[in-house]
Amino acid sequence: MTSQQAVALIGLMFSLVSVVLSGWFSVRTAKMGHKLRIEAERRKEEETAIKAAEKVYEPLAQAAAELQSRIYNIVETGWVPLVKRYESHGDYAVTSTAFLFAHYFGWIEARREAVLSSSGKGRRDESVQQLIDGVTATLRRSESGDGFLFFAAEQRAIGELMVSWEFIPDTTTRLPHVDGYAAFVKRYRSDEDFRAWFAPVDAGMGKVSEGDNRRLIEIQRALVDLIRELDPANRYTFGYQLEAIDLSEIGVVASIEKKPRFPGRVPA
Repeated sequence: MTSQQAVALIGLMFSLVSVVLSGWFSVRTAKMGHKLRIEAERRKEEETAIKAAEKVYEPLAQAAAELQSRIYNIVETGWVPLVKRYESHGDYAVTSTAFLFAHYFGWIEARREAVLSSSGKGRRDESVQQLIDGVTATLRRSESGDGFLFFAAEQRAIGELMVSWEFIPDTTTRLPHVDGYAAFVKRYRSDEDFRAWFAPVDAGMGKVSEGDNRRLIEIQRALVDLIRELDPANRYTFGYQLEAIDLSEIGVVASIEKKPRFPGRVPA
């Protein structure tokens, strides 16, 4: 082999090595780029899901705070004194209590649909979901009868009946709307099928009137845990005293003269 041939062969070998290395680096770069794109998309999905969920954190936290406040007042005051307080307003005590449950279920459904309409999961919202699941589980199980017993499907159904969606003009953005008290009362008093969903409230009031507060205390404590996670800085629920009822109060019948220590914003 002549020196010229040797030089040509060495040049060819260097070219082959260069092509192989270039191809290897190209493949490696493409794989790294693909992984980075996937990671960026995953993070974007998480942020989108969190933002979608956080849009309803404020009204959900307020709805939960209003419900736990009513429960606290019923346990502290007693159901009979509560009814007497509002006897000049007809069925306000029962109707407004049913509404507070419905309003909470409505915002739970709004949050669920908001998250589903985005993709991915957010880590913080997963902790919120765990506490929502805790409230759901507390409401759907009972060892003391049917009082305030809402099965998971019933909670979802009431939420679906309470929530609707409104599109912002000239956009694809939609905002949740949960019926307020006026719309609820009109439907509650005129639609027997709608009112039937709230039979657990009627059953629960019967037990409370006998001094059995166990179910309400369990529900209130679960709600307080959820509110603290939704609104740790107390921005949305400022003015509410979020104190879990002492478990030692289970079964205690409050006297007629006893006043609620923490009435919250919503009249009991």
